[in-house]
Amino acid sequence: KKEPKYGPRCQWLELNADRFSKVIDQVMRDFVEHINIPEGIALNEALLENLFMIMVSILNKIPIFVVGKPGTSKSLAMGLIQANMNGEASENAFLRSLPPVDIFSYQCSPLSTSDGIEQAFQAAARYKLSAPDTICVVLLDEVGLAEQSPHLPLKVLHKVLDEDHE
Repeated sequence: KKEPKYGPRCQWLELNADRFSKVIDQVMRDFVEHINIPEGIALNEALLENLFMIMVSILNKIPIFVVGKPGTSKSLAMGLIQANMNGEASENAFLRSLPPVDIFSYQCSPLSTSDGIEQAFQAAARYKLSAPDTICVVLLDEVGLAEQSPHLPLKVLHKVLDEDHE
């Protein structure tokens, strides 16, 4: 067997589709095992994926839209993130090593306005000034309802998300 010109390959990188799925699943589980999930809540695939993607996005300050049918653990995942990611006040050593997360919720509706959404982002920005080590998250709950608003409130997301990354 001829060795590639850039050196020997790492064996674990030789992934087929099945192995790749297993590696991703294990990485998700390795992160999520640190989240305290109350008794009676099953860690199903939807909750696992939502927790992992929300956690990774928050820690890397990447905006994320979590989309799914009712009952697919979107709100539950955010609640668990909020309850567990408390920085040094977290119950778990791994989570204590991460910055605290504070969530600023805005309940979208067909009557939502750009001003209302922008105020949620401004509240998070003001809080961030007094808690610079905290990651502030703006949660737009039921964002699909805002799409029905004649005020086109979601257009403000271009502005507020660009401001946040300047």
